[in-house]
Amino acid sequence: MYWNDRWAAISARIEGLVEAGSLMASAFRVKAEDPGGVVKTVILPEMEAVKEELRQFKAEFEPALPTGAANALSRFIDHDWKGSPSHPHTNIQLVVPFAVFCSQFEFFLRDTELRAKSVTELAFEHLRRLLAVDTDAQKKWAVAFDQREECCERLGAVHLLSQGIWAFKVSGAGAATDLVFGEPIEQEIGLVRRTARALVLTEWKIVKGPEQAERKAEEAQRQTQSYARGILGDLELKSTRYIVLVSKKNFQPPEDRVAGSVTFRHVVLAIEPDSASREARQS
Repeated sequence: MYWNDRWAAISARIEGLVEAGSLMASAFRVKAEDPGGVVKTVILPEMEAVKEELRQFKAEFEPALPTGAANALSRFIDHDWKGSPSHPHTNIQLVVPFAVFCSQFEFFLRDTELRAKSVTELAFEHLRRLLAVDTDAQKKWAVAFDQREECCERLGAVHLLSQGIWAFKVSGAGAATDLVFGEPIEQEIGLVRRTARALVLTEWKIVKGPEQAERKAEEAQRQTQSYARGILGDLELKSTRYIVLVSKKNFQPPEDRVAGSVTFRHVVLAIEPDSASREARQS
């Protein structure tokens, strides 16, 4: 299960817990007693069950989470709130931290992952349209296409950087490597933090025809599998990796693939694209 789906289920469970706690608190305002033992037998066990869900969630998906969200999760799990068996009406207050945590976690998810993905998608769309109208850009990419994949990587990385995206790839040893200079990203952390809006793992493949697309995409996915850790905290887009298929003409990209907590997004970059009307007629 993808971590977003897992979080959606846990979030819904927390929402139900908070609603139950609110209902119980309303009952205590009428009379501060719990003769049925609802807090002890229902609400407190549910709190522990949710915390156990969150512990499992952290163990499985922490590397893919934005730094702020991961830190909020750790703080919540590490804090031990103790109830009083003889005062059930005060125990109901322990529901409040669950609501606060849920709000914090959602904030960090929206503040990092979605923003990074949005600017990355914009950068690739800008490059795609640039190649559709700029003959000078087409010539540069055609030369790179006829040479080797690393040449396309460098051109792509420079363009993405102009849009605020610092693209990197993974080396054979699993380390993050700069696309332009081939140096470990760890050596550039200060510069990346000063200049980039997002840090994104990419893998670039030259595709000579549509029939090669699936095979090249699978090869690219395998090459990124050795990378499992975030190196730049809140700037890094951890939940999405981009496989860029560079070709002469446009074609339908493979479907996005999900592996564990990561979505592999496929982008087709045509360096000699047909006009939109011509592509429509061909399709």
